[in-house]
Amino acid sequence: MKMHKKSQSSMEFFTLVGLAFLATILFAAITVNEVREFSDQKEFLMIKDLALRLQKEVAIAASVEDGYERRFTLEDKLEDKIDYFVIVTNSSINVNSSKTAFSVRIPLIYGKNFTNGSNKVEKINGRIYVNR
Repeated sequence: MKMHKKSQSSMEFFTLVGLAFLATILFAAITVNEVREFSDQKEFLMIKDLALRLQKEVAIAASVEDGYERRFTLEDKLEDKIDYFVIVTNSSINVNSSKTAFSVRIPLIYGKNFTNGSNKVEKINGRIYVNR
């Protein structure tokens, strides 16, 4: 009878250890998924912030008088890890990464796209130029 109690205790112990291990694996899987969602949301907010900053640069140029000129720098990667690119159409700025995109409306501009590195916005004869 003593042997039976020892083996029953061993089985209960291993069952509890197995359940604890399973709970740990489930917790880790849920946590990894939450971290991934948080990372994706953070990337979207960074892309959105960049688009809104560029929109503000163009809006300022549109609201001031001729002769306005401003130089600024766009980082190569957002937080040194997120690659992105900017596409300017006649009336919108689109900022894209591999996972997300954000678009904002702007006044009509002339010139080229915003680029990583040095950029210049200027207003000449009522027209807004980017990297002319």
